[in-house]
Amino acid sequence: MEDRETQKQRVIDELREFGVVDNFWAIHNYILRLGAIIHGLRKEGWLFNGMFGEGKNKKNYYYYLVEEPKPKQFSLWMKRKKG
Repeated sequence: MEDRETQKQRVIDELREFGVVDNFWAIHNYILRLGAIIHGLRKEGWLFNGMFGEGKNKKNYYYYLVEEPKPKQFSLWMKRKKG
C-alpha cells in the first residue's frame, strides 16, 4: 500500500510541475499502473484531457492536467436542527 501512495505522489508531483504524464514516463519511473492512478485521481476530482501521441509515439498515451481539485473549505456555521 505504501508503494502505491508513493507512486501516486510521484504522478501528482509530475502533473503539478509539467502538467502532463504519459505511459513512457511512467514505465521509465517504474510506475506500471498509471491508468489506475489516473482513475483514482479522477474519482478525487482531478480533470484530465488525454490523447495518443503522433509519429513514432503513437502508442504512447498522454494525460494532460486540466484542473486540480480545489481544497474543501471548512465552515464554522452549522445548521441547527429544529425540534
